[in-house]
Amino acid sequence: MLNQLYIDKGMSHLKKSREIRSTEPLHSLKHLYISKDYLVKAMLENNFDVRYRAYALYKEVQNESWDLAAACQTDKKNSGDMSVIDDDNGEDDWIDKAVVTSDFTFDDIIGYDYIKEKFKVHIIYPRTKDMPFKIRAGNTVLMYGPPGCGKSFFSGALSNEIADSTMYFIDASNVLSKYYGETSRNISKIFSKLKEDESNVLFIDEIDAISMSRDGTDSASNRTLSTLLTQIDGIDKTEINLIAATNRPDMIDSALLSRFNSSLYIPPPGEKEKGFIFGLELDRQIDGYVPEVNVDDIVHYMEDKENGNLRYSGRDIRRIVTNALEIAAIDYVVNNSFSIDNKLFYQVIDETSPSIDRKMLRIYEDFRF
Repeated sequence: MLNQLYIDKGMSHLKKSREIRSTEPLHSLKHLYISKDYLVKAMLENNFDVRYRAYALYKEVQNESWDLAAACQTDKKNSGDMSVIDDDNGEDDWIDKAVVTSDFTFDDIIGYDYIKEKFKVHIIYPRTKDMPFKIRAGNTVLMYGPPGCGKSFFSGALSNEIADSTMYFIDASNVLSKYYGETSRNISKIFSKLKEDESNVLFIDEIDAISMSRDGTDSASNRTLSTLLTQIDGIDKTEINLIAATNRPDMIDSALLSRFNSSLYIPPPGEKEKGFIFGLELDRQIDGYVPEVNVDDIVHYMEDKENGNLRYSGRDIRRIVTNALEIAAIDYVVNNSFSIDNKLFYQVIDETSPSIDRKMLRIYEDFRF
């Protein structure tokens, strides 16, 4: 059965993660993330027993991934490879290195018109135009939608639209710590820095990692969530904007959902958006050669493969471009010739299944708050 297959694959990656954890911690963490992806798919099945078992396993894998991610961060800190929160030296300049930078503005992004307009109304215009009134409901915004559809990408473009403000990008998983109480302290430090200037904007990615629904049994998670709620309440009457992103809005605690004044659904890319992403990835991934391709035809070919129940994400499109260029590079090495054309991309599209299925989309269609 397909639902059992998802659980079996998830457990297989969990087993592999544990086998290599002591020698290859980063690869072990990767297997944990893959395990979670399979378990999420199992949680979407209609069978209650399967959903319940998948959810219990997901929490187990989630806790392991948090601990391992924290351990990897500690190892990097000790080796001097990266800047992290360090209570011992009294310096909290780590958030200064989380400032968002990007080469894009909204004018560079083709499509996504509704998303751009909503950001303009709630965040950009109140900061850049002499408005007769301000919409206070835009103070906190929750972005949600399938993984790989551009939630993080928009944070970069938004930062260039509010050039006189500073936007900080925080991955919620990096805030987590294996030490009791330290996750809450990290959250407090973030908001303390944020409050130094009311023009600041905070973007928290994967906020569900620190805000899953409370079940009353995990005191550390409950404390973390309580700290986050208190800190968000503390910016409610300020000009500071909080933007959070999640792939699983249905797993976020209801008390946190109530703190967001506005929500923004980021759907899978449509026809215009696919063309934009495909062209963007070609420009990013290839240098010194201009391929002869018809992007519109490639987009139509992708849409024919979606057949109504499956949808390509932006990440899928990136993978299609990457795989096609790899094939061309191998062809050149082996045969001293290559061709980057529509036929090559059609071949790769045939071999690349869309990652977004109907059950996943139903999560977002059913989600309301």
